[in-house]
Amino acid sequence: MPDPAQRVADLRREIEHHNRLYHVDAQPAISDREYDALLKQLQQLEAEHPDLVTPDSPTQRVGGEPIEGFRTVEHARPMMSIDNTYDEAELRAWFTRVTKGLGKKQAVDEDRDPELGSLFTHDDEEVNEHVEFILEPKIDGVAVSLRYEQGKLTLAASRGDGRQGDDITSNARTIRAVPLNLTDRTDEDVPGVLEVRGEIYMAHDEFKRINDRRREAGLEPFANPRNATAGTLKQLDPRAVAERRLRFYAHGRGEIAPDRFHTHSDLLEAVADWGIPVNPYTTRAKSFDEIWKAIQAFEDKRADLGYGTDGMVVKVNRYDHQDQLGYTAKAPRWCIAYKYAAEQAETTLLKVDWQVGKTGKLTPRATMEPVFVAGTTVKHATLHNADEIERLDLRLGDAVIIEKAGEIIPQVKKVVLDKRPKNAERITVPARCPSCGEPVERLEDEVAHRCINPECPAQFREKLIWFAARGQMDIEGLGEKMVDQLLDADLVHSFGDVYALHEHREKLLELERMGEKKADNLLAGIEQSKSRGLQRVLAGLGVRHLGSRTAQLLAEAFDDVDALLAATPAEIDLALSTGDLETKKKEQAKEKYQPGIAAQSVHDFLHSDAGRHVIEDLRAAGVDLRSQRSAKPQAADSPFAGKTIVLTGSLEHFDRKTLAEQLEALGAKVTGSVSKNTDLVIAGESPGSKLDKARDLGVETWDESQLLEALGKA
Repeated sequence: MPDPAQRVADLRREIEHHNRLYHVDAQPAISDREYDALLKQLQQLEAEHPDLVTPDSPTQRVGGEPIEGFRTVEHARPMMSIDNTYDEAELRAWFTRVTKGLGKKQAVDEDRDPELGSLFTHDDEEVNEHVEFILEPKIDGVAVSLRYEQGKLTLAASRGDGRQGDDITSNARTIRAVPLNLTDRTDEDVPGVLEVRGEIYMAHDEFKRINDRRREAGLEPFANPRNATAGTLKQLDPRAVAERRLRFYAHGRGEIAPDRFHTHSDLLEAVADWGIPVNPYTTRAKSFDEIWKAIQAFEDKRADLGYGTDGMVVKVNRYDHQDQLGYTAKAPRWCIAYKYAAEQAETTLLKVDWQVGKTGKLTPRATMEPVFVAGTTVKHATLHNADEIERLDLRLGDAVIIEKAGEIIPQVKKVVLDKRPKNAERITVPARCPSCGEPVERLEDEVAHRCINPECPAQFREKLIWFAARGQMDIEGLGEKMVDQLLDADLVHSFGDVYALHEHREKLLELERMGEKKADNLLAGIEQSKSRGLQRVLAGLGVRHLGSRTAQLLAEAFDDVDALLAATPAEIDLALSTGDLETKKKEQAKEKYQPGIAAQSVHDFLHSDAGRHVIEDLRAAGVDLRSQRSAKPQAADSPFAGKTIVLTGSLEHFDRKTLAEQLEALGAKVTGSVSKNTDLVIAGESPGSKLDKARDLGVETWDESQLLEALGKA
């Protein structure tokens, strides 16, 4: 009978061997099913012999209980941002600055096309006269630092503000591409301390799989793979992370001790040998022409990679050269990212549909011959409004050039006029609403055309989606797909009907993919939303000119909806004024004074038949229509009182609107830009330039853990 300890060791080696073949060598030798079978054998053996379980076993990637929150950790070396350019001339200017800064000659192009992926096969003789560069694909993911001590993974940290990040070790351990123990994968000596920086990302097929499941569950899909990756890494339950097949590529270094590496290529070759994935399209170059040829060659391959990239990063290879060039306040001088222009494609416009939004606005949407662009097949694009159609001189049947703005949202950029067919039809705005058949109007001072029927079914659909969304009533489970199911089943015709769904539980259970638990969760989410208060209700009504900021000002000025109903347009206008109130009162005293557009719009809606019905339906359903000021902590006693605060980056425990409301209730003023008057910047993941500016100005900065601690004391 085989020794269990030996069988466990053999299985672990075999599984890690296949991990390396898949993630490092890109040469998988077995199917996913066969891999899972090996993992299942190991899990069974470890269950029978729990004394053989070790923290670095492949079975431990998917285990672990949910954590309470992420602790903040200091980076041993800062994780700095990188300057970027979209222009060949700017890239050449950077190249010239680097070579001159190092006192080196610019290498002459020898008509050699650099081979992508030639990092480890390049002639490695010492280069003294010229500067050598490394080019790496710029992956659209989330930056992370992996720390190994004595070959074992001890810490994974997010970039955070560059100096501090979140400890995401429990989540990083679930990623198969991240080795848990380097000493099992190589005979080479691994440094006692090895920090490897890199990018965690999500492949296109996995992104599609996750979004398909979210739609089926009635949840909002992720906007793009990067957002999905960031959201996944912020999960407090590692088991949820393990279900999403994230990947990793290494591209940089942090602390290394002892550090025997003299060049970046040396480091990348070593970490690849230790089983840490390095992008196979990484290459070397000595001249600007070689750099530019490599950038062009990679652009031709991007669409077939199966994951998002938006450029190539160019780095000086030798570390002593990097040290000589140094850093600016926010970025290294020895590194730059060249970003590609948005990918374009040509297709044919087949038809234009007019979609009705929550305020009645008609938005044209183009349907085109399907075309593959920037990693996905595109057949629809927004045309914004009738003026945009006229500006483009767009007609049905036209050949058009489309691109993805930010490689996410398809847009029609121009018409190929010399391919226009003779029978191309002009596009006209419908005279009647495509949903309800009522007249469409366009006000003199507006670009948009609108359906003016407040009972329009299409408007109600969009309003209900908006009403239930996170920034408004935050009704969990009531996403776009669920709204469509409820409307198709004739279960809701008003906001009030949402709060009566508990009376129709049996009909809910008849909906497609609706089980007992899902129905109960939806009804619980609806019940919880009743306590959101006046501000959230007003923001969720979908009234023109009544957004979250307007709703906040009204909830601060009026105790409840009845006080707001009793207010005149002038009183509402005064409540919405963020300037000098005395000046506003003097303006109102003038004979020809007219309330602002927002104030008049709010007053008109509340006193319309539709507005009165909405308010009474919500009141009858038990929705709290009071301002929640009395339930909030006293601002004077809070650590935020009197402070001007800026929020930047993605936060795990808050959405921006909710956090801004909470901080302002505690006496803070939340603004959108950093200045010398800013007291505090709260930075989440990928904070961007606001954090850099705060540091330049000496403004105090907090991460999310500091915010949570302060809120706990408020």
